[in-house]
Amino acid sequence: MTPGGRRLTAAGVGVLLAGGLAAGLLTTGGQPGTFAAPFFTLPRLGGGPAVRLPAVRGGSNVPVVLTFFASWCGPCYSELPRVAQVEQQLAAAGSPVVFVGVDGNDLDSSGLSFSRRAGVTFAVGADHASVVAPRFGIQGYPATVFIDRHDTVVHVVRGPVGDSELRTWAARISASR
Repeated sequence: MTPGGRRLTAAGVGVLLAGGLAAGLLTTGGQPGTFAAPFFTLPRLGGGPAVRLPAVRGGSNVPVVLTFFASWCGPCYSELPRVAQVEQQLAAAGSPVVFVGVDGNDLDSSGLSFSRRAGVTFAVGADHASVVAPRFGIQGYPATVFIDRHDTVVHVVRGPVGDSELRTWAARISASR
């Protein structure tokens, strides 16, 4: 191997190690369960203003429950209607938590139809190429991310979220100062 080849190999190993460290930080954020929420902008399913994080409902300092789903996802069929129901109950009770959906790797028509059948009334962004989920350390659907008022991800559920866990973490991010 040439000296240049060794440098390239060493650089490649360094990149892999740095990537692994970054992936670990996405999972733990340096502290259990916390990391800065990645910002994103997505077209809104059904049209209208773009779905942006953190600029939901006028800007930052708003706790957010981010739910990832797709019409082709079997477990999403039972989870999304429950998420929509909990969101409506929390909104009716005056909760400051904003729910935002991300429909991943889906046709707009399928995602819109699915979210309407599920009773979703919150904004849903269309992530056609599924680029947002990996930025949150998510590799499959469904998944739910809880973001506090400081744009910090404080909890991630990979797989279906239960009603109790959804309510508990929504209350925690709502109480964050």
